[in-house]
Amino acid sequence: MSTTHTSGSIAQAVGGRLIGRGDLAISELSSLDQAGPGSLTFIRDARFASKWVGAKAGAALVSERVEVKGHDEHARALIYVADADLAMVKALAMFERKQEGPAAGVHPTAIVDPSAKVAATARIGPFCIVGARSVVADHVTLMSRVTLGADVGIGPGSTLYAGVVVYDRCTIGAQTILHANVSIGADGFGYRPDPQGRGLIKVPHVGTVQIGNGVEIGANSCVDRGKFGATVVGDGAKLDNLVQIGHNAIIGRCAIVCGVTGIAGSVVIGDGAMIGGGVGIADNLKVGAGARIGAKSGVMCDVPAGEAWTGLPAAPHREQMRAWSATKHLPGVLRELKKRGFGVDEQGSRGFGGGH
Repeated sequence: MSTTHTSGSIAQAVGGRLIGRGDLAISELSSLDQAGPGSLTFIRDARFASKWVGAKAGAALVSERVEVKGHDEHARALIYVADADLAMVKALAMFERKQEGPAAGVHPTAIVDPSAKVAATARIGPFCIVGARSVVADHVTLMSRVTLGADVGIGPGSTLYAGVVVYDRCTIGAQTILHANVSIGADGFGYRPDPQGRGLIKVPHVGTVQIGNGVEIGANSCVDRGKFGATVVGDGAKLDNLVQIGHNAIIGRCAIVCGVTGIAGSVVIGDGAMIGGGVGIADNLKVGAGARIGAKSGVMCDVPAGEAWTGLPAAPHREQMRAWSATKHLPGVLRELKKRGFGVDEQGSRGFGGGH
């Protein structure tokens, strides 16, 4: 079922200043290039503002101090706000369609161990399994095919989507979201060479995983249990799809870890740190609070709090940019050296020659 608001009601909801019609029916949110007459879009800077006249959108959220020329107040609407991106978050919430979940109670196909405690307000969907002595708190939703091992705790208001597996003794905080096929508490990756030369000896992992409150973990991500003690994901942290968190790692409060990132064992990510996509972080390192790691970086040493690092191996961003900028001039330098009689070509150095 579609949700429709007016340009005026949206302006009121986001605390914006309306320039133009307030009665326009808005049924969707869209990018400026793809928007139609019933669409709300956003304009954050002059690049987008220049496209407004030729666009078909009915209304737009506009950051203050951005001038939009050629706006027809009689046909369309502009809603001025302090920050168009933040206002769009509020607008998206107005149009959000919650995924339908199972009814309150336990679905007939679910299996709940007699020793488990499931709150009356919880929703246990089709083919879910709740293991021995596990606790499912009020207003928890297990969508379908969710498996909870023994002695698992799921905090109030959390949602676990299809295929999530939480191994024995792991805990999930309140208002946390685990998307499809997330794995919590599998063994960490630990092996030692057999002293008799007969392959590898598996290192037992007897620890747990502790996921905090308000955490969101994307589809197909894995958080391994500790070798001893706990692997911890702090309150408010957000992990993207396909993220790997190694044993005994600690992810700080409100940290952000983007997709396809691998964090090795015993790494500590500080509060509010931001880790870009495809990053690899070697074991036993520390990324300080508020640090930022650029996409596809390889972190091989500690990163101080508040700093931005990029590259492989990762280094302070400004240093990397200077180094990358310098490499652009190398072909010209090599040509000049060759011109002057040195035995160097653009494929690499062959030593000095020509009697110099």
